[in-house]
Amino acid sequence: MVYRQLLSLSLLVLLWVFLGIEMPLAEAHSSSDVILLSTPPYGESINMDSNPQATGPAGQKEEQRPGPEWKARWISLPENELPRYAVVQARNEIELKSIPEELLIDVSAVIRYKLFVNGKYIGQGPANNDLKHYSYDTYDLAPHLQKGKNVIGLTVFSLGEMNPLRYHDLGLRFIVRTENTEFERTINTGTGSWKLMVNFAHQPTYRGKDFEIYGYFAMGGGEAISGNQYPWGWHQVGFDDNMWKSPRNLDPGRPYGHSHSYGHAEISLTKRDIPLMNEETEKHPKIRKTTGYWDEALFNQWQNQQSLRIPKNTSTTILLDQGYMTKGHTHFTFSRGKGALVEVAYAEALFGPDRKQGHRDEIEGKKLIGQKDRYLLDGGKSRTYSQLLPRTWRFIELHIQTGEEELILDNYFAHKFYYPFQQAGSFKTPFKIHEDIWEVGWRTALLCADETYMDCPYYEQLQYVGDTRVQALISLYAAGDDRLVKNSIRQFAHSITDEGITQSRYPSSLPQMIPPYSLFWINMLHDYYLHREDPEFIKAYIPQVVSILHWFENKLDKDYILGPMPWWSYTDVTRWEMASPPGFADGGSLVMTLQYVYAIQEAIPLFEAFDKPYLANHFRDLSTKIKKQVLTKGWDKNRGLMADKEDKSSFSQHANIFAILTETVDKSLQSKLFQKIISEEGLAQANIYFRFYLTRAAQKSGNGDYFINNLQTWEQMLEEGLTTFAEHEVQTRSDCHAWSASPNFEFIHTVCGIQPAEAYFKSVLIAPNPGNLSTFEGSMPHPKGDIHTKYDFGKQRAEIILPEGLNGRFEWKGKKYNLKSGSNTITW
Repeated sequence: MVYRQLLSLSLLVLLWVFLGIEMPLAEAHSSSDVILLSTPPYGESINMDSNPQATGPAGQKEEQRPGPEWKARWISLPENELPRYAVVQARNEIELKSIPEELLIDVSAVIRYKLFVNGKYIGQGPANNDLKHYSYDTYDLAPHLQKGKNVIGLTVFSLGEMNPLRYHDLGLRFIVRTENTEFERTINTGTGSWKLMVNFAHQPTYRGKDFEIYGYFAMGGGEAISGNQYPWGWHQVGFDDNMWKSPRNLDPGRPYGHSHSYGHAEISLTKRDIPLMNEETEKHPKIRKTTGYWDEALFNQWQNQQSLRIPKNTSTTILLDQGYMTKGHTHFTFSRGKGALVEVAYAEALFGPDRKQGHRDEIEGKKLIGQKDRYLLDGGKSRTYSQLLPRTWRFIELHIQTGEEELILDNYFAHKFYYPFQQAGSFKTPFKIHEDIWEVGWRTALLCADETYMDCPYYEQLQYVGDTRVQALISLYAAGDDRLVKNSIRQFAHSITDEGITQSRYPSSLPQMIPPYSLFWINMLHDYYLHREDPEFIKAYIPQVVSILHWFENKLDKDYILGPMPWWSYTDVTRWEMASPPGFADGGSLVMTLQYVYAIQEAIPLFEAFDKPYLANHFRDLSTKIKKQVLTKGWDKNRGLMADKEDKSSFSQHANIFAILTETVDKSLQSKLFQKIISEEGLAQANIYFRFYLTRAAQKSGNGDYFINNLQTWEQMLEEGLTTFAEHEVQTRSDCHAWSASPNFEFIHTVCGIQPAEAYFKSVLIAPNPGNLSTFEGSMPHPKGDIHTKYDFGKQRAEIILPEGLNGRFEWKGKKYNLKSGSNTITW
């Protein structure tokens, strides 16, 4: 009996080891929904929720019970027929005696698809995600069908080494299914009459060989299309596909969480939870300059969107100016011109000989340097050339070299590719500069969001935590749309590695670790907790919050200061080495240690809200110990400043920003400290990204007027002709960078003073910071309706309108006034 018990125990231990389950070191609290973390360096062990299946790592209830295996399969071509840079056309011809009222299909592809029905473009996707949570999109085909023959067409592509880093790749494949039993066998991949063809007309253009770009570029290359090889009309009824191949069947589609006896699927499918993108037609650009052949009559023809004729054996270069930055797909329609070569290059700005952009409107003495596509024309009629992936541009340079035949440019148009944000917040003053900053900030935010947030639309299109926190708040305050906010929180949680911290950017095929960004993810979750009543979503991520805090806790030395940090400690582009604060490599960084405290302090309300008092108490005690040590080691009494390290050899705005935000410095000293950090010489300065945190410190220390009185950074960009806000204040790589759009949040939150008074935005606090303004007004979308504010400080009057069901308070110069639903007039 004892032997059998020992054998059972041994087998259980082996099972634990095999499954990678950490054996408990002490009894859990009281139930099976907690596990014990390994012992932190100081203090007692901490329990946290385990059971990620409760809502799934994605934090979505619908992932709780996986759906059944799909009746459709992923399909592709045989591996030996599929090039690494692969573009595949797929057709499925179906015959209908009548048109159904509704015919829903689900579509996904690696890495992307474009869907057509009877030659008409329907949409593209899937929404970008990783392979474990791969998105599928749903369309209703019924409005696009006709009696008789119909063609469902897909362009599917996976570009190998030329894939942008934002995409995860497993080799080209796609899946289509319907749950309409009448059409399952004919439409589903794996059973339907799908036929495929590798489109060798598509080839890449290469950076360094075909075009040049200054700075880091994560978007792969450009695209080249040979009209002679292109299967024109492939998505139309009647196209001859007899030479096309039957597909190779792969695994069935399996939803997230689904398993079978042999293991998990290579790709787990999740339903798209964000809307389809805005693909409206963009305005027609102007011609700014031409070289080579040109007829003055062509200017008017272009502006009137009439066809242009370019004679045979001529060369011409046309510089197009959109007038502002945009992002999307361009479409050029040509007739005739057999053998003509057309090159299309895209850029945010033109560069002078010194590789500087200068004023963005000026073009003389400058050239376009940027991503380039190339089209070799076949001489057919009304051939439209476009791109697989969207481009970003203000300027387009069109270079045309004709052959032995006249070329006709029949048409040009462009479709946007943005997340469909609708402007719902507002900010108005008597001064045009504020209107201009709002407009340019809004455009910046739009261009830096499609299926995920992104740092910049031209160079990377990667969703970084540091940028995304700012973007998410802009979405909540200026648009009132939280769908991409939730998507980003979810995706960063998916990125958490076996170490226990998030990756810096995600989705991304190239992992990158920036530990401080993991801390900002906790701040993001806290932001969402303040602004949206969504407890099940937030609760799902408490284990990840603890994991991150625990990772940093294990890096504390015996004096509760962070030691040497692995990976990249990126904080801000200032005078620091690698944009990382002093002490990141050898230990002792007070900047990063205080940022850790900042994250702890915003995690504690989450622990308390979701009944984790033991976590709240532990981390509250830990933060107190850390703050005490930082103050002892870092405070310079002579300068009245917090140092970056104990040796006091370096000082920055950043250390002092966090000293204020964490109340490491006593509240009575915070206002004076803020005045020192904006006036003291010799401090490492906060760049435009970290101005967001400088403003948080201003607001917390009672200096909120600082923001509206110090807009010179953004004013200077406007003076230089930028139509979006740039990555950096001085010489910049990117002319459009999301973190620089923070004024669209600050105008509403800081200047108008609209902010949550408690969790879930159940009540509102309005505490304006007018600076030098006498009159202004602003509004913010709240889940219950719009909040409106209107101020006249000359008349000492505020008018505030709250939606039904929302109350709050107004604070001004130490006085508090109760606010009720409806109209409120306050005088003082």
